[in-house]
Amino acid sequence: MIDREQLQSIGLAPDDAERARQALRDGDVRGFVHELLLHGLWSDVVDETQPTPLWTTRWRELADAGFPIIDAAALQRLLDAGADVHDLTGVVRSAQILAIHNIAQLLDYPALGLGWDLPDAATPHLACGTLAASDTQRLHALTPELLARDPSGRSGEPRPLALRQWQALPVEARERIRWLVHDHQRAQAAALWKQQVGGEPRACLEAVETLRRTWELAP
Repeated sequence: MIDREQLQSIGLAPDDAERARQALRDGDVRGFVHELLLHGLWSDVVDETQPTPLWTTRWRELADAGFPIIDAAALQRLLDAGADVHDLTGVVRSAQILAIHNIAQLLDYPALGLGWDLPDAATPHLACGTLAASDTQRLHALTPELLARDPSGRSGEPRPLALRQWQALPVEARERIRWLVHDHQRAQAAALWKQQVGGEPRACLEAVETLRRTWELAP
């Protein structure tokens, strides 16, 4: 039997790992597969939280090893031209989220390209099962839950510049700004932002307001 530690070792969050383990214990194969698929789709989306994005190095390594698809030369030209690697990360992440959303829709509705009004008898669905059981179960729909599983908590929305700048600050400054924002002391938070990041007072206040909205939306 697969245990929760094994599931967490491949990157499932504790709550997701527990749901998957419980589904397996209950004989709910499609519930188990549902958790694995949602995790698998998000696991290949680039990590935006790294101070120095790791995906660029990984892509170069794969390209050097002869892995197809990756245009490492174009990536290098963009970096040589002065493109901000964090901006590139945002663009790549958006493209990847769009791709996994489309994949999830295709898994939910394999005949989607033929339209929504096909008769039931002509509408195929994907199902799952095990070799130990003769029956199969239709997969749970992935699309309704996909964006809610975004590790950033933003439901697929791009990362605001202010959030990126805040994440790059020293821990003490980050914690102080966050406390001031949560305590509704936005003028003081904006003053500290100006010390740490710079900018005109209006821009500092706008950055603080962006952080407030972002944190309010996060789970």
